[in-house]
Amino acid sequence: MGIRGLGTGVILAMILQAFVGVGPRAAVVAWAAPRPGAAVLPRQVGLPGPPSTLLIEVSTGQILAATDPHRQRPPASLDKLMTFYLTLGAIKTGRIALTTPVTVSAEAWRIGRTPGSSRMFLNAGDTVTVDQLLHGLMIASGNDAAETLAETLAGSGEQFVAEMNATAARLGMHDTHFVTPHGLPTPGEHTSAWDMGHLARQILVEYPDALTYTSPRYETYGGIRQANWNNLLFRDARVDGMKTGFTEAAGYHIVATARQGGLRFIAVTMGAHTLIRRTAAVEALLNMGFARYEIVAVPWQQFVPNAIRVYGGNAGRLSLAASHALDVILPRDDRTPITVSEEISVRPIAPFQQGQQIGTLTVRTPSSVLATSPVVAAAAVGRAGVIGRLLGMLRYKVGGLIHHRQTTWTGTFIPQQ
Repeated sequence: MGIRGLGTGVILAMILQAFVGVGPRAAVVAWAAPRPGAAVLPRQVGLPGPPSTLLIEVSTGQILAATDPHRQRPPASLDKLMTFYLTLGAIKTGRIALTTPVTVSAEAWRIGRTPGSSRMFLNAGDTVTVDQLLHGLMIASGNDAAETLAETLAGSGEQFVAEMNATAARLGMHDTHFVTPHGLPTPGEHTSAWDMGHLARQILVEYPDALTYTSPRYETYGGIRQANWNNLLFRDARVDGMKTGFTEAAGYHIVATARQGGLRFIAVTMGAHTLIRRTAAVEALLNMGFARYEIVAVPWQQFVPNAIRVYGGNAGRLSLAASHALDVILPRDDRTPITVSEEISVRPIAPFQQGQQIGTLTVRTPSSVLATSPVVAAAAVGRAGVIGRLLGMLRYKVGGLIHHRQTTWTGTFIPQQ
């Protein structure tokens, strides 16, 4: 092409790079003059149709938006979220430590050198720590790091995959079947936006420090500095993780988490046909979430009892507490009445241990359950003496004959502006 055509191509490429905003991970756009009369068709990657999407609020687990979330797709590097989860679990239980030294195998080196493979640039025989491998796994998306962690935890990649699938079943990831710990294209491997979003939430709930490995923009190993594949880290200050993925068969995937004020969301886009579309889709989900929703603390004690009468104990009343904060996420300025209900599931006969489950709290709208929480004993109530127990049982029996003993209460809460 001529100088003018070349200049136009360079300018267009620069415009696309600025639009995507990925910094060091900008997509490379190749421009070539088409044959006269030839149709110019965009390169298609991934499965046909629009991407699958999901938006979850982390503290409540509420699904706020979803498009085809159970469609099974090749996971690409989203596999590494399960590798990450199992490694964090092994650290928590003491099977390994962040400082544990690991020797890189020839197999891990070979996987890292597979054509098209993202890698940490490990060499066979290198000694690295688990901490280094976690950075290489989540920032550089190292397939060699994933294989090394799998071999460290289970002895082989194949045995580790068995652990991955068993854990997926335990977590209710019904759309998922793993074949590798890294996500290089392999027949029979699939997952969904629903499963990956819930796995990401499980990581954040169980291991809040996981963001240490997903938020850095850069990772360096062996003198090679690599940028995080998550381009949103370079363009949105609210975003601090978690994982991207891409293969020709899968398309462009991302599981991103972002925080603003008291809200934290996980947004998932799987199967976008271009990097630009993936970025636009996940940003739209996050922007919608932060603009439309807010966290509301439900003061349940104002609407249902926070203590009940008990019999045969060294106290006549048992104080109640929710086992966790009863927060719900609601559309901003939505003042639809919310039902708060409490159901007592045990006989009110002492003794009671502190923390013992006594019943259940439920918060719901007419169309859905927003939150539930066990009701527990806020303090212990011990048995009374022999006479006290006999009198208590007598009162309990006679009272039951005279009137119906209430075990369920319901109230209505209207969120305030």
